[in-house]
Amino acid sequence: MMRYRQDRAVACLVLSAFVVLRVAELPQALAQGAHDYPLPSSASEVFSPIREGFTVPLNPRDDLRGPRLIEDWREDRLEDARQTRWSELPVFVRDSTLHLHSRTYWFDEDDFGFAEPKALTTGGSLSYASGYIANFFQLRSALYTTQPLYANDSAAATLNLSPDGDQITTLGQLNGRMRFGGHELTVGRQLVRTPYINPYDVRMIPLTFEGASLVPRAQGPDQTIDYIASYLTRYKPRDRADFVSFSNGLGVRQDEGVLIAGASYHKNGLNIGASNYWIKDTLNTAYGEIDYMLLGDRLNGDGPSVRVGLNYLDQRTVGGLLEQRIVDNEVIPGTPYETYQASARIVASYRGFVFDSALSRVGDQAGILKPFGFGTSYTATMVTNFQQAGVDAYLLSLSYDFAKLGFEGVKFKAAWGKGWGQNDPVTNDDFANQEEVALRLVYAPSKGRLQGLRVEVEYIDWKVFNDALPSEDLTQFRTIVNYTVPLL
Repeated sequence: MMRYRQDRAVACLVLSAFVVLRVAELPQALAQGAHDYPLPSSASEVFSPIREGFTVPLNPRDDLRGPRLIEDWREDRLEDARQTRWSELPVFVRDSTLHLHSRTYWFDEDDFGFAEPKALTTGGSLSYASGYIANFFQLRSALYTTQPLYANDSAAATLNLSPDGDQITTLGQLNGRMRFGGHELTVGRQLVRTPYINPYDVRMIPLTFEGASLVPRAQGPDQTIDYIASYLTRYKPRDRADFVSFSNGLGVRQDEGVLIAGASYHKNGLNIGASNYWIKDTLNTAYGEIDYMLLGDRLNGDGPSVRVGLNYLDQRTVGGLLEQRIVDNEVIPGTPYETYQASARIVASYRGFVFDSALSRVGDQAGILKPFGFGTSYTATMVTNFQQAGVDAYLLSLSYDFAKLGFEGVKFKAAWGKGWGQNDPVTNDDFANQEEVALRLVYAPSKGRLQGLRVEVEYIDWKVFNDALPSEDLTQFRTIVNYTVPLL
C-alpha cells in the first residue's frame, strides 16, 4: 500500500509538472496576434484579407489596397533627381531605390504569472530595388537586424530576439523579379502577401519566404483581377535568422514546402476570392471571402458608410502515409482531423469614427494552425484570434481619426473580444473561455517634415478563465517607433 501511494504521488507530481510546463508554453503558441495594418478612417479602409489580393511587396506596407494613398514628397524629390542628374546612366542603376526603415521597440509582458519578458530593441531593415533591365528583370533585397539595448532573462519570448535572447541579422530577401505578358515572377527570398501566408510585421522582423511566386503585374488601386501561383520551399520565423521548411514550422520533421493557388475579383466595392495552401503529407488550408461596401462612399469619404463581410477557412491534415507517420510520431498532434473557422462582420463609419462588430466560430476537432501569418478571422485582436477548437467569439471595436479635430496623423482604436466554448485539454488546452481588451494609439503624419515617422503605443489584456494558471491575465505593453528614410 505504501509503495502504491508513493508511486501515485510521483505520478501526480510528474503530471502536475507536465501541465504547468504545457500551459507555460501555450501563451506564446496561442498569442499570435493580429496584423500591423493602418488604422482606418472610414469603413472603406478597414482591412479585408481578400481585398489585399496576392502581392509580393518589397516592404510589408507597400501597395496596400485599403488605406488612402499618400504621396511622399521625399520620394518625388529623389525621382526628379534621378531623372535629371543620372539621365545618362543605365536604367538598372538610374531607377534604383534604397530605403532605410528604422524601428525601436519596447516590449513588456506579464505572461499569466509565469514570466515577465522585457526587451528594448532597435534595428530595422535596409531595402534595395534596382531598375528593370530591358523592362524585364529587377533585382531586390532586404537586410534585417534587431539589436538588444536591454533584455531580461525571458526576453526571447518577446519574439524580437533570437531563442537565446541574442541579436538577429539576416538577409531576409534576395530575389529576382521578371516581367512578361502582364505577369510578374519573383524567384528567391521574398515577402508574400496572401490571406493565410503574409509578412505578419508585428515585431522587429517580418516573416519572409523562399521560393517562386507568379502574380499579375501591379496596375494600381483600380485592378479588378488578382491571382497567385506559387511554390514556397521555406520560411523565416520572426525570431530566427535562418529559414526552415513549412512542415517543420508545424512541428513535423518532414521537409516540405507549400503550394499556393488563389484568385480574387474587385469592383464597385465588391471583393470576392479564394486561395488554397497545400503542404504535402502535412496540412491543407483553404480560404474564401466575400466583402462588400453596402452603403456609402467607396472612395474614403466622410459620409455614413456600411460594409459587410463573410469568410471561411477550412483546415485539415493530409498525407498518403498517414497511418505509418502517426506510429512514428511525425504528424501534427491529433492527426487526422478537419476543422474550420468562419466569421462574419458589419462595419459602419461616419466622419472619422469606425465601428466594427464581428462573430466567429471554430470547428470542434482542432484549433487553427497559423504560424505563417496573421489570422484571417474578423474577430482577430492584438493577441488572440479565438482560433481554439470549438470556440465561439464576438468582437466590438471603435476607432477614430483625430484629423477631424485638427490632429493630423493621430488615430486611436479600442477593441474588446470575448470567446467561449467547451474546455478540453486535448483540443484547446483549457483556453476556451477568454476575453481581450486591446488599445492602440498611432501617430503617423502623412505630410510635412515628419513624414515617414510612425509611433505606436499598444496595451493588451488577454484574460483566460482557467484555474490552472497562476494568473488569469496576460498583459502586454508595446511602444514602437518607426521611421522610413528614402536614401536613393
